[in-house]
Amino acid sequence: MFFVMQEAQRQRLWMQHIWHPTTFRWAGGPPKVTHTGSIRKQALDDLGFGPSHYDRMLVAERDAKTELEQLATEHPLAEHFEEIRGLGSYLCGSFIAAGGDIERAPRVSSFWRGMGLDLVDGVPPRRERGKRTVRPLPANPHVTRVGEQIRHAILRSRGVLKSMYDTVRAEVDAKNVDRKKIWNHKGALRIVQKRLYACLWREWRLAYDLDAPDPYAFAILHHDDGHRLRIEDFYEK
Repeated sequence: MFFVMQEAQRQRLWMQHIWHPTTFRWAGGPPKVTHTGSIRKQALDDLGFGPSHYDRMLVAERDAKTELEQLATEHPLAEHFEEIRGLGSYLCGSFIAAGGDIERAPRVSSFWRGMGLDLVDGVPPRRERGKRTVRPLPANPHVTRVGEQIRHAILRSRGVLKSMYDTVRAEVDAKNVDRKKIWNHKGALRIVQKRLYACLWREWRLAYDLDAPDPYAFAILHHDDGHRLRIEDFYEK
């Protein structure tokens, strides 16, 4: 259902730019109606991509989103998403779709990799000055979009997620005084996202009676257990 919604949304946005351009914010105002544009609209209408198809995609997107949210409420992760401010049924359904088969992620590191938060030689991929960094996309391209939605939710949450980001951001800024702020922002956001994913991965695995080994930092390096996070730490108090 997630993919049905994504396809309907893709077509709806594409046609919305053509048939309803005034619904978007344009620099300098919406594009002017031209003779070429009119011919294009007529050709699209003749091919079945006219206003009626736009309306069908709009309805299909709404129906698919409603069904996705309903299906998400039946998943073990639903109760956690509802307790975390800024998330909800829609993001729960999207996250589950992106995560796929949890049995294929026996460790949190493999789950991070599948969700696009992989490491290169044990550290996040770093940008080198004057050098273009090319990273392969996750196996499933839609994972990237779900990750973006989660990151936006963290920044907009006005709750525990945002407070955690602010704390981590201050720590990252203190360690990287000379680095551009945008990279400190992305680094802090990535840390919070990985922490959230680790806790959700653990609850997802346990809900299906699967092993959920501790992360490397605790299982191997024996970091202070007081720094260990649980899903309840993301709940609104």
